[in-house]
Amino acid sequence: MTLKQLPPLNTLKYFESAARNLSFTKAATELYVTHGAVSKQIKALESYLGTSLFVRQHRQLALTEAGQRYLLHISTALHTIDQATDEITLRASRHQALSVNVLPSLTINWLIPRLEAFKRRAPQLYVDLSIGDFQVDFSQQHYDIAIRSATSTPKGCNVIKLMDEDLCLVCAPQLASQLTQPSDINNMTLLKHTTRPELWPYWAEKVGVTLTTSKKFGMEHFYMLSQAAVSGMGVALIPRFFIEQELNNGSLVIPFSAGFTSPYAYYVLTPQATHLPEKSAAFIDWILEILKPYRSSSSR
Repeated sequence: MTLKQLPPLNTLKYFESAARNLSFTKAATELYVTHGAVSKQIKALESYLGTSLFVRQHRQLALTEAGQRYLLHISTALHTIDQATDEITLRASRHQALSVNVLPSLTINWLIPRLEAFKRRAPQLYVDLSIGDFQVDFSQQHYDIAIRSATSTPKGCNVIKLMDEDLCLVCAPQLASQLTQPSDINNMTLLKHTTRPELWPYWAEKVGVTLTTSKKFGMEHFYMLSQAAVSGMGVALIPRFFIEQELNNGSLVIPFSAGFTSPYAYYVLTPQATHLPEKSAAFIDWILEILKPYRSSSSR
C-alpha cells in the first residue's frame, strides 16, 4: 500500500499536544520547546492541509471543526505508533497483543489520558487501540474487546454493562448568567449530537420545557460538543464522566440542575466464549475500577 498525502510527521506531534491542551504554551512545556516552535509547526501543518485548525475565541484557544475531526484520528494514530514502537522495543509476543475498539469520543478526553496507568499495571500487554461506532461482529472484526453505547443490550456477544449515560446540561462560564431556569435555553443555541437527535426532546420532556428555539448546531461526537460548548457556541448535553476535567477547571459549568439519564448505556463487548482470556479480563477489570464512581451513581 502506498501512503499518500502524509504531512510532516513532527507537525502532528505538536498539533496533538496543542489541541489536547488547547494551549500552545502548555504544548511547549509538554514537548520541551518554545512557544514559537509550537506556533511554527502548527502554521506548517495548516499550510500543508490548506485549512485552519485553531481559532482564538474570548482569549481562549479553540479548535475549528476541521481541527476537531482531525484530532480524533491523529490522537488515535499517534497512540498506535507509540504502542507499536513499545511492542518492538519490548519484543512483545503476538499472544500479548490486546485489540480494543472504542467509541471515537471516548478515546481522546477519557481513555487515552488514562492508558498509561493500564500500561503500568500490565506492561506485558501491547494495546492496539482503534475507534469505531459501528455494530460489532466478532466473527468478521478481530477485536478482543469493544466498547459501545446502545439503547438495548447488544446481542451475539458476551456483554458487561458499564454504566447508564447520565447527561449534564453544560455551557461556558460566560453564558451561565443567562441561564437561571430550564426555559432559558430557548434563548441559546442548542448544540446537537447529530447521531442522537432525540436527546434534546427527551431532556425537554423530563424537565417540563417546550423547546421553541430554532438555533441549533449539529456535531457528530461528544468530544466536538464539549469543545464547542467550551468555546461559548451554545449549551450541550454531555455525559458527566466525559467532562469532569472541564468541570473541574471551570471551562464548563452546570448553570442549573437539570441532568437526566438518557436511553443509552455503555457496554463492554467480547466474543462469545466460555472463558474470558486473561488479557481481556485485565483490561475489563481496570475499566470497571476507574468507572466505579459513575457505575455507582448510575445504579441509584
